[in-house]
Amino acid sequence: MSARTTTRSPRRPVTPDAEARGSDAGARAARRTRRDPERRRLFWQRAAVLGALFVVAATVLAVPARGYLAQRSELSARQSELTDLERQNDELSARRDRLDDPEEIQRIARRDYGLVAVGEESYSILPPATAGLVLPRAWPFDRLGGALEDAATAPS
Repeated sequence: MSARTTTRSPRRPVTPDAEARGSDAGARAARRTRRDPERRRLFWQRAAVLGALFVVAATVLAVPARGYLAQRSELSARQSELTDLERQNDELSARRDRLDDPEEIQRIARRDYGLVAVGEESYSILPPATAGLVLPRAWPFDRLGGALEDAATAPS
């Protein structure tokens, strides 16, 4: 080694033939300044190519991803609809099973249709009248009002 001390990065060990080849700092700086524009240009070319590849990949993957997300939401909606239909189906099955019982059929016939068994009598209790007959005070009702009042108060 020479008596001159040079500082080098710890990553590059100093070898005798490397020192003999390019120990001149000025020559290395000249080479570095010549290569810097080439390196920058190469870096930006590679960055542009990678950016273009990224844009193309994102575009190609966006359409299937959108379809996938739409299918997932559609599947979720249909799944909840299926759950509702299964619940309704269970309720209707239980009702069908209840309607197989003759007592249930008789109860529905009495409640909904007013039917009675042979030998029974049916009575209907009407609610009390809340107000009398109210007629508008316009023609021809104004002429009927007096006649109706007379008929209601007259003894039968």
